[in-house]
Amino acid sequence: MNTPHRSGARPARAHFFTILLFACLAWTPAQATVESLPELRKALAVNRALPAPPELTEEALSRRSRVRDVTLSPNGAWLAYQETDGQGASVNVLNLASGATKRLSANVARQELHWSNDSVVLFLAGVDGLQALSVQDGAVSTIAAFDSRLEQKFVARDPRRARHVLVEQFDRAAMRYQLTRLAADGSREELYEGPGKLLDFLLDADGQLAVIITRDDNFEQSVQRRQGGKWSEVTRCKRLRACSLVALDGTRLAMIANRDDDRRALFEFDLAQGNSRLLHSDPLALADLRQVLLAPGSGKPLFAVYDAPRRRNLGLSAAARQAGVDIERRFPDSNISVSASTRHWLLTERGAQLSQERYWLYDPARRSFEPVLEALGDPIPQAQLARKIALDYRASDGVLVHGYLSLPPGRDAATVPLLTMVHGGPWSRVDSDYSALVQLLVNRGVAVFQPNFRASTGHGLLYQLAPGARFGNGRVQGDIIDGVRWLQSHGVGDPRRLAIMGDSFGGYSTLLALTHTPELFQFGMALSPPVDFARTMKLAAAADAPFAMTLADMGIDLGDSAAMKRISDAAPAALAGALRKPLLIMAGARDDKVEIATIRAYAARLKDQDSPVSLLVDPDEGHNPRKAITRQAYVYLLLRLVERYLGGPGVPAAGPELSAYLDLHLKLNGSLP
Repeated sequence: MNTPHRSGARPARAHFFTILLFACLAWTPAQATVESLPELRKALAVNRALPAPPELTEEALSRRSRVRDVTLSPNGAWLAYQETDGQGASVNVLNLASGATKRLSANVARQELHWSNDSVVLFLAGVDGLQALSVQDGAVSTIAAFDSRLEQKFVARDPRRARHVLVEQFDRAAMRYQLTRLAADGSREELYEGPGKLLDFLLDADGQLAVIITRDDNFEQSVQRRQGGKWSEVTRCKRLRACSLVALDGTRLAMIANRDDDRRALFEFDLAQGNSRLLHSDPLALADLRQVLLAPGSGKPLFAVYDAPRRRNLGLSAAARQAGVDIERRFPDSNISVSASTRHWLLTERGAQLSQERYWLYDPARRSFEPVLEALGDPIPQAQLARKIALDYRASDGVLVHGYLSLPPGRDAATVPLLTMVHGGPWSRVDSDYSALVQLLVNRGVAVFQPNFRASTGHGLLYQLAPGARFGNGRVQGDIIDGVRWLQSHGVGDPRRLAIMGDSFGGYSTLLALTHTPELFQFGMALSPPVDFARTMKLAAAADAPFAMTLADMGIDLGDSAAMKRISDAAPAALAGALRKPLLIMAGARDDKVEIATIRAYAARLKDQDSPVSLLVDPDEGHNPRKAITRQAYVYLLLRLVERYLGGPGVPAAGPELSAYLDLHLKLNGSLP
């Protein structure tokens, strides 16, 4: 049976750095994979033999595609997409049989495109409401206006009705949730109302709710089925072990859940017998199951999708396995997202060397590939960009840790600077997709190391939970430093030209590195860094009680004074006297995650002891930069640091606007005199 695919990410709860998805991921035991040293040596040799690329501009590296939101109609006859022209966006459809393109609407706001089930209407879903756009004549009608106070939003295309969608609202004041079916003509049908949000659901053949997931007061998930007009619990999913519904076939429920409290996998629950069996887990024993794609028409599971070390689409039927082999053979280094119809499949290709997405049609009958929408792109030639090399290295305690390395093409890896870029969170991850900042650094001759240290998501719940409360100069920081030293021992990076940078938690890690391992690095750059991680976690938990519960589940007991003291005692704020290497900090005065006063006080102490510290505080920015000029300053100052301390190429003088911005906000500048 078909299941609606909910728009965007599944419900998640914001925490103080990133979005911490309750769909947590699994750890690989050290013996489960082979270390990548032979592959690394081969990659170093291949990279050294490549031609050196031309210098690429920041503008070219950051240039986005004119095409976005490409979506295939359910009958496989049309591609819909939005095209930007600098002034606005238009909605267009491409007839895949004739090759003719038709513009349906011009100057539309940023909206998501969703096909009706009969491929006749395009639904345009935005934050303000929902419109129906006729593919035949371009007629537009507004079918819903959204009230932000009621948290109204589009959920999914209705798989059981020809021209219907599903929308939800949550009245927080009244604590009432509603799920509603809306038709293209504006008519509506209430499907569910209750005191709490539905986290996921499946519809039966009659278009009524058959299985739902709710969350109780203890933040555990309850999977329930409708029987005799009443809801009864099928199973429960503990905190940090979220379940996702996939498909319902009679009494057989396909669902994603954690296998042995570790990696997420695909299970089948027999609702009649009350038992379950494993259908699919990662054959590499490396990654969580990201999602399951369903076959058009039958709604049966088609592909199991895994994201590490890159996107893998593993077939769940004989035909899908053959298609998966075709895709892997055709795109061995890319991340491919599949959207299936009853005729063609749309493949969206991404990767470290693709500055813009590429789109392909795959014909499963002919097993052929055809590019589409090529003329609308303006990408950088792939050969001028660097690969991301997947790494597996042993930490000092013997556990296998994962990450990525990007190298300047045509250079000897042992002779180039190496910059370690630490991701935020810490409960998030780096993937193998394109990064304009990484490519800019590599193009300027700097190798970039991006570790997915323990606490990172994507490699299992045990991997994520492994650090416990060791967030001072402990296990997490050890994984990062061990990775730098492992690369050094295998010929990556000039040992006299190493640096470290990061945003949010990555900024905290940067400060830790300059405090506890100053001999390694020539400079650090930190955006919005907490200077005492224990204090930051306590403040976040005080403002969000469920977050304290989540931290406890991860082995971080904020009431454990000894554990919190160990973090605080190792914190940069407590050891400012140990930091003597050049440091640049950027922060926003309106940061609601990290106290700006603590950053100012920390920088002042460094200045008083004559440490080479620079501090830029934008009074209008928050935790994450929003303004283009702030992002421009970030890149400019980073390149200046690379030039001064790593021997990077010269940086052109800042233009008038950027110079004025720096003069206004860079009040403390000891690292870039």
